[in-house]
Amino acid sequence: MQFMKGKAADEIVSHLGEGTEFAGELAFVKGLRVSGIIRGKVRSEAMLEIGPGGKIDAEVVVRRVVINGEFRGIIKASERVEILKDGKVFGDIYTPCLIIEAGAIFEGRCNMSDKKAAVRDEGPNAASSAENKTAQTAAKP
Repeated sequence: MQFMKGKAADEIVSHLGEGTEFAGELAFVKGLRVSGIIRGKVRSEAMLEIGPGGKIDAEVVVRRVVINGEFRGIIKASERVEILKDGKVFGDIYTPCLIIEAGAIFEGRCNMSDKKAAVRDEGPNAASSAENKTAQTAAKP
């Protein structure tokens, strides 16, 4: 599967509709809008949009994500994460750009330090050790 970048990847061409549930690993090439439920893993170099009725409980590795529904898990976005006013995120975010509108809910941690680290498939200990290194570096005179 060849992935696309840029505007072509932002075009929403697939839709997981309301009343639809998917469990497992999902990959897509062009933009995907979710109005149903996804559980598992989601991978793409395109845009993922979680609509108002959409719910995702997963590890997500994408280029860009816009959240207007509910997300639980880990987001690794190489470009940006946008949480709209009706969006709810419970989990960790790794991205170089985070936008949260007034009224949105975000409970978790965000790491914006390294664009390349945002898309690496590292365990949770890797993020903790990176934070510890940053804290140790900051503590040095």
